[in-house]
Amino acid sequence: MKRAKSLFPVSFARHLLAFFLTLASSLVVTCARADVLTFDLRIERGRVPANVRLVRIKQGDVVKLRWSSDRPITLHLHGYDIETNVELGKVAEMTLAASATGRFSIEEHKPQSSGSHMHGAPLVWIEVHPR
Repeated sequence: MKRAKSLFPVSFARHLLAFFLTLASSLVVTCARADVLTFDLRIERGRVPANVRLVRIKQGDVVKLRWSSDRPITLHLHGYDIETNVELGKVAEMTLAASATGRFSIEEHKPQSSGSHMHGAPLVWIEVHPR
């Protein structure tokens, strides 16, 4: 019985295998570097304290924003399109996996009679920097 001739030389197949193994190990290292960060944010009289109005994170981080408020409020994270309702006396969590880099605002969503939403001034900015 004759052996079929390979389309690729053995050396090419070894290089291809080495490439895929290197790629797989770099993906594991990248995933392992992602941090889980938690921020507790309190809204009082429609504002967040100045020292927490800017949250800086790295691409790939998982971020948990734990919100409390002195009144019921609906929050929207632009760019990631995440919305969270915060009830009086309760903590609401907004979680995101920071995949897109840039600067993203979190604003109050105020429903209007037309069914659309009006946005307030940004309460917090999320800056996602590349790794």
